[in-house]
Amino acid sequence: MAASLDPDRLAPDAANPVVADVMRDEVVFCLPSTPVDAIAKLMADNELVEIPVLLDRRPVGYVRQGDILDRLVVGDVAIAGSDVAMRPPTTVVQARDILHTPPLLADERQQVREVASLMAQQGRQLALVMHEDDTPVGMLTARELADHLLAHPEIAGA
Repeated sequence: MAASLDPDRLAPDAANPVVADVMRDEVVFCLPSTPVDAIAKLMADNELVEIPVLLDRRPVGYVRQGDILDRLVVGDVAIAGSDVAMRPPTTVVQARDILHTPPLLADERQQVREVASLMAQQGRQLALVMHEDDTPVGMLTARELADHLLAHPEIAGA
């Protein structure tokens, strides 16, 4: 029995906790039919450069800030005023029109370093954290990773 116990799996590692301990506990998302100006507002309000797109609580893709800016530059998107939520959409461009797949999904029990490595390899700014029943329970962004490093300066070089 003692041979089957791995001390590295029993003791929590402050330098490499599970994603659930570091993630943002809310899921900011849009639907495929969400107008791009409303997505831009969601991103700005939540300091995101990517946002997951969900359909029936299932991830179907993501939208990047750069794609919205590209559409704005070519004139496909008009964003005006300060409260997008209180006015009708000013554009016909929706999330489905600039959707990227696949979304980057992480299990809440995965270790942070593994997910951070995947984010870096794929050039992604957001991992959608999933529960074992395939429902989103949080998000891991560069901000949460930076906050974790700031809280544990001893691991910055790890």
